[in-house]
Amino acid sequence: MPSLTDPGIMDSSSVPTCYLCGSQGVIEQADLPDLLAGTPGKWNLQRCPNPDCGLVWLDPMPTKEDVWKAYRIYFTHPDFIREPAQKNGLWDGLLLKIHKPLFKLFQYVVGMRKAEKTLRKKMDLMFLDAAPPQGILLDVGCGKGDLLVRLRSRGWTVEGLEVDAEAAELARAAQGLDVYVGKLEDQNFPDHRYDVITMNHVIEHVHDPVALLQECLRVLKPGGRLVLATPNINSFAYKKLGGFWAHLDPPRHLRLFTKRTLKECALKAGSRHVDTWCVPVYDEGGIIRISIDRRDDASGKKSWAFSRWLETSCIKVRAYYLFFVKKDDEAGDEIFLMTKKDK
Repeated sequence: MPSLTDPGIMDSSSVPTCYLCGSQGVIEQADLPDLLAGTPGKWNLQRCPNPDCGLVWLDPMPTKEDVWKAYRIYFTHPDFIREPAQKNGLWDGLLLKIHKPLFKLFQYVVGMRKAEKTLRKKMDLMFLDAAPPQGILLDVGCGKGDLLVRLRSRGWTVEGLEVDAEAAELARAAQGLDVYVGKLEDQNFPDHRYDVITMNHVIEHVHDPVALLQECLRVLKPGGRLVLATPNINSFAYKKLGGFWAHLDPPRHLRLFTKRTLKECALKAGSRHVDTWCVPVYDEGGIIRISIDRRDDASGKKSWAFSRWLETSCIKVRAYYLFFVKKDDEAGDEIFLMTKKDK
């Protein structure tokens, strides 16, 4: 057991009540480990029982001073090594060679592939595909700069902001991007500097999301646009995979949102016109597959790679069915929010 002086131990504090409405939380998930980076400790998730709220948050929550310790191993680093894929046996390999093309054909026949490609293109541009590239765009939490490169190629003047100095240097060196290092509130940007601000999977990492949104609105020009994305805790994938859903990501994800709670944060920050929507874009080799691998590995049972791929495909199909046929918008695993600053 690591000692309290171990640099891997993070100082944390209890957070028993809801950030948005003050209700006493109830346990949603208990004793979650850090399955990405192995940070010592166990983490609980609380959910607000208020039917008009439903925010989910980490309890205990790492302090602002110590949360950096959870990012010493992270996907934005050049030396990050992804979780190894399960080796396929002879029968696994044969069944997968049959399954993959048949599943791809099925997706084409029912229209899933076309819908997915359409959504993915829009997501890759943070739903700015129809916006004329006028003015300066800031990507908060830009990581290695992939989004900025895509938007720059469409004519935007782009700048990035990243708290991880290692990732920021990689974005500068490899992509030739202008990237600031640190938190938005520490940059002292002038009022009305930016035409657009994007944040892709950032708001779930911060201690005070309303304050972050307020700062975004301050540095936006009148009529400027803020677009952000974050995991959806009401998604079909979470309901199926529970504590092994990779988007939980304790202790880095401090709060997990629904459409309602994300919109409420924006309204508290001063936005007047807020749109939120979910998207059901799933990758068989991505979040669902990683979540299933973690669940089966934790159980100690040996399952065929084919069975994991088959389950992944079934979850994807059911999520798309709920979204497109049953019109269940919150079946999707990501929430997008878009708001404009008043002129």
